[in-house]
Amino acid sequence: MSVFKNAKGALKTRAGKKATLASRIGAFAVIVFVVYAVIVIISTEAEMKEQEAVLDSLRNQITLAHQENDEYERLLSSEDKNAYMEMIAIEKLGYAYPNEKRFYIKEGSADNKAE
Repeated sequence: MSVFKNAKGALKTRAGKKATLASRIGAFAVIVFVVYAVIVIISTEAEMKEQEAVLDSLRNQITLAHQENDEYERLLSSEDKNAYMEMIAIEKLGYAYPNEKRFYIKEGSADNKAE
């Protein structure tokens, strides 16, 4: 019987070592998973902050576009559409009346003559 007791004791010792090794591997796996989860959460938070900044920028652009559209609608709904269109054609598009002469000042030419 003592042989069986010694065999049982040896098996228990081996089982204890295997359990210790398995528990160490399991603990290591849990630690690796927790570190990975923390890294993923932090990177997701950073990406969310970037996307929120982009969203705020887009909202500001939308607000400005609405204000610009409202101004255009106000100008076009006024009774003096022709005067507005004429002003835009002359100031922004560079159109002129027939037989009208336009004179343009070159940048820097007045500075060169003064020296």
